[in-house]
Amino acid sequence: MTTTDLDPDDVSLTTHPVEELVQDYEWFHTLFGIIGNVAFVVGSIFFLFESLKTAGVWLFIIGSSGMLVGSLGQIVVRRTRRRRQERGSA
Repeated sequence: MTTTDLDPDDVSLTTHPVEELVQDYEWFHTLFGIIGNVAFVVGSIFFLFESLKTAGVWLFIIGSSGMLVGSLGQIVVRRTRRRRQERGSA
């Protein structure tokens, strides 16, 4: 089979290593989301005090980054599960 014969919609039976890692450690991106939420709450409290506003800004940056990582991980897990279900029903 040549590369021109490959179907781009064909899903191989093996899982990509990154997808495997994300699925095996699903708790990891959930933890990132929780850390992000906690950072947002603490950062919000820091904004109440003038001396802590800079730290509050950094907590907002850390919080949004953690929530982004958590959300991207969830997307990969859902996509992988959906492809496996489709493969199983085909």
